[in-house]
Amino acid sequence: MTRVFVAIELPELAKEKISKIEKCLLDTDSRINPVNPDYAHITLKFIGDVEDKQLESIKKSLFLIKYSKYHINLKGLKLNSKKSPRIVWIEGYDNKETTMLVEIIEDALYPLGIEKENRSYKLHATVARIKRWHNSLMPAIKLFEDEEICDFEVCGFKLKKSTLTPKGPVYEDILEVSF
Repeated sequence: MTRVFVAIELPELAKEKISKIEKCLLDTDSRINPVNPDYAHITLKFIGDVEDKQLESIKKSLFLIKYSKYHINLKGLKLNSKKSPRIVWIEGYDNKETTMLVEIIEDALYPLGIEKENRSYKLHATVARIKRWHNSLMPAIKLFEDEEICDFEVCGFKLKKSTLTPKGPVYEDILEVSF
């Protein structure tokens, strides 16, 4: 079994800024698990564990996807929920191109037995997972709530393998689809 997901890579500038943000978040009394900035990405579709045969079919279906290049603007640090915050993320903005790409990916994978997501897609890049909340986290988030992270051109996506380790997940590229 191989654990996989589809994602957009972030540019180096975004990863550098995420590293600076995480240092500030870690300086609070909350207990958080920061994302390794080198692995920071925008998830398009989490697929999960698949057999080798199904993985080959997934790769073939994704490889056939055609799309046009477009821009994403990453700006502002937010919580996934005000009532029960579990994730700190950077908001992503575009003209719904990412949402349309997600729908194309979902449609391509559905005939392979991969269920479509029933929640609406929210464009974001996860910075940290909150394990224990403390109010000292809010000033750190507010410090970056209007921060311009970067604007970048999306030229494709990747199918990634995720291996869970005690120090966090390790990602490996399996397939790259360019536009």
